[in-house]
Amino acid sequence: MLIHQAIDYHARRRPNQLALITDSTQYDYHSLQQRSLNLAQALLAQGVNSGERIGLLGQNSIDHMVAFTACSRIGAVSVPLNYRLAPPETAYVCDDANIRLILILEPSVEALAYAIADARDGESVFMSDLNESHLPLTAAMLETQSPPISSPDDLSEQHATLQLYTSGTTGKPKGVALSHRNLSALMNNLSNANPGVLGVDGMDLVCAPMFHIGGAGSTIVPLLCGGAVVMHEAFNPKAVLEAIQKHRIREMFMVPAMILSLLRDVPNFDQYDLSSLDVIGYGAAPISPTLLKEAVERFKCGFNQYYGMTETCGTVVALSPEVHQRALQGEPELLQAAGQTCLGVEAKVCDSTGVEVPMGETGEIWLRSANNMLHYFNLPEATAKTLVGGWVLTGDAGYINEEGFIFLRDRIKDMVLSGGENIYPVEVENVLAQLPGVRETAVIGVPDEKYGEALLAFIAMNEGFTPPSTQEMIDFCRDKLAGYKIPRKLEIIDALPRNPTGKIQKMVLREPFWKNTNRRIG
Repeated sequence: MLIHQAIDYHARRRPNQLALITDSTQYDYHSLQQRSLNLAQALLAQGVNSGERIGLLGQNSIDHMVAFTACSRIGAVSVPLNYRLAPPETAYVCDDANIRLILILEPSVEALAYAIADARDGESVFMSDLNESHLPLTAAMLETQSPPISSPDDLSEQHATLQLYTSGTTGKPKGVALSHRNLSALMNNLSNANPGVLGVDGMDLVCAPMFHIGGAGSTIVPLLCGGAVVMHEAFNPKAVLEAIQKHRIREMFMVPAMILSLLRDVPNFDQYDLSSLDVIGYGAAPISPTLLKEAVERFKCGFNQYYGMTETCGTVVALSPEVHQRALQGEPELLQAAGQTCLGVEAKVCDSTGVEVPMGETGEIWLRSANNMLHYFNLPEATAKTLVGGWVLTGDAGYINEEGFIFLRDRIKDMVLSGGENIYPVEVENVLAQLPGVRETAVIGVPDEKYGEALLAFIAMNEGFTPPSTQEMIDFCRDKLAGYKIPRKLEIIDALPRNPTGKIQKMVLREPFWKNTNRRIG
């Protein structure tokens, strides 16, 4: 199945059904179909070829989906650009993807577009309705009736249709080429993980950015299923609660930092009617058990933890609402699990040589499914290191128990080697998160003459709480962790550094401690 085929199908069956909603605009499926046909015609008129990468610049907008669908029709590949990056960083992405044509989807990024063009090696051609010097992208042009378009004869579900860039927390971002088949597999995974939620009666809220699989996937999948999506330009906690109440939202995806903001930053949280919510999906970063328990109690809906990565086109492992209930009813250790594999997904744990280890032993998580990316764009060596024999090597250390639950220890690169012992910081962080008043925490390894590396804990507190002293932290951990896993150093900070997708940037925390050493971590 190709993206545009699903949109055309629903436009035939239910042309007047709402597809995309913002505060100011609504598209039904017929409108989405027609606008995408017109944009496809405009792209063809500019000489866009099958396989060509098209840049999409702007905060979340319903025209992202118009562009996704239009590119699908002609075999082009959509590349949502991260507008939060500095212009040279986005210029790197544009040059890496060989992007010539950039669609400016909303006014706030026009100045950024010019700055990106100035920083590029390659040519930039803009399409928008903002400037007469740009190629036209007007509402009138997109709303006129357009004849059907014949897709390229060789276009198949194995062709790339979306290219997302990794967050670049450990180096230059890489372009992950995702196919129509990958997105169909994501639809299969999420539909089976949330039975009865996605479909023609579905109403999803999207506030995660389109340049992240959590945003792009959360937009595309409900529309493949014939449902509706309420689109927010960016995350605003009060606006999210208002939208749930107004549009009777049934499902949404958030990173843990967003969940925390909803609970902490909206004083009258409990006055909103959130009864329409069936499930909140969360992922992309670890969540503390304390925050998760509070969220389950206050939202009063199902929670589904999603585990995946850009290279797996998002969710391939899920911790279901039923398992969350088991955890709250006497099996709290299950909240430490990433989940179980989705339908059609295989997982195994391997050592550093690629040999599968026995059940319960820690190694690197390998995953195989129809979700696996096509490749890193123009990076065959990097692709060969990540895609091995049909498996994606996740870079995550963990183990699988007898019920098939996958427990993550940490990113392999984040493992700390102290005195000959392997320490996975996430295990320590889960304990520190139980300290009274802790909002978020991160643990890293820093140089130590005696042990090679020593643990340093960073803690950010909720307002009104007194941070613990180093000794209080050590005493709290004594009966919960082995002695060598207890940090002996503590720094209190206002907030942890995060990238635009909400992931903690541990390399930023490490940099001051390792910058003058020969060994570099992260």
